[in-house]
Amino acid sequence: MKYAKILMGLLAVVALVVLGAWKLQANKNLMNANAAIAEQKITVFPVSVINPANQTISQNFKSDGAFVPNRQLKFASEMSGRVVSLNIKKGGYVQKGQTVAALDNEQTQIEMSLAQANLDKAKSDLGKYETMFAGNAVQKQQVEDVRMQVKSAENRIEILQRQLRKSAIIAPMSGIVNDLSIEVGSFLSPGTAIAEIVDINNLKLQVHLLDFEVLKVKVGQTASITPDLYPDAKITGSVNAISAIADGSRKFEVEITINNSSSTPLKAGMTASALFNMGSSKNALVIPANSIVGSIQDPQVYVLTGETVQLKKIKVGSIYNDKIEVVSGLTTTDKVVSSGQLNLNDGVKVKVLE
Repeated sequence: MKYAKILMGLLAVVALVVLGAWKLQANKNLMNANAAIAEQKITVFPVSVINPANQTISQNFKSDGAFVPNRQLKFASEMSGRVVSLNIKKGGYVQKGQTVAALDNEQTQIEMSLAQANLDKAKSDLGKYETMFAGNAVQKQQVEDVRMQVKSAENRIEILQRQLRKSAIIAPMSGIVNDLSIEVGSFLSPGTAIAEIVDINNLKLQVHLLDFEVLKVKVGQTASITPDLYPDAKITGSVNAISAIADGSRKFEVEITINNSSSTPLKAGMTASALFNMGSSKNALVIPANSIVGSIQDPQVYVLTGETVQLKKIKVGSIYNDKIEVVSGLTTTDKVVSSGQLNLNDGVKVKVLE
């Protein structure tokens, strides 16, 4: 009887396990079925399509950028010493050649007095030895030794004079003191940063152009600059540098120099757009710019094929407002998805909205 009870208990446990496994499998099958139904419900995506169209477009193009100083220079101390006077302040203007600071040169002045006395004595001795040599009272080598003493004293004077000149720190260029790293009492060593001077009388607008754009631009060419701060202003700039190497985004840096006018004062770091006037128009195949999937550097579009879409690579040219030129990859008969691309993948089924 005891064994029968145990057997019945084991059978009950096994039955519960089998029932639980069956229930889990049933739930899994139900979940898979619901997922399949849900997937069927979202496999058709609504989209809008357009046909590429031939249009006459301007060959002018625009690019945004930021201003940088015409010149920017950080300079440092060339010798050791303590700052005893400072004649500039941060944000102030300095002229090239202006003394901006002075180092303590008292020790150098003392050494200069001693060196001058040594030089005077050596010259006096040389005069005496030359007289005695003329009377055969001394040998030629003795005269040469004294002459060498004169030369050594003169060299010492030149070294000390250079140290005295360097104790007066001179501005290497004209401009605004953008950063000042010293103050009265600071001890400087060779290489210690003193200040940063920037010249913004002229500014350079740095813009980045695509490959097909940069090939149209030449050094010396003019561009119309519109600062974001002065949207109604039109400033004429001149291209002064074109990068020979593309950056990481496969764009080429172009610098455009402008005069910083008092009527529209600008500072480095401000932004503007540059319009490059190519002076002509052309007939081109265009699509809305929002049809592009990905980036302009690697442009793709979804093209309708029956009830599905195909992701297709294209080559683009100029960008004009909200339209972009298609150089190759599309024709006027293609149906290009212009909205609804966010949820699309290559080969998915779509429904075209009327």
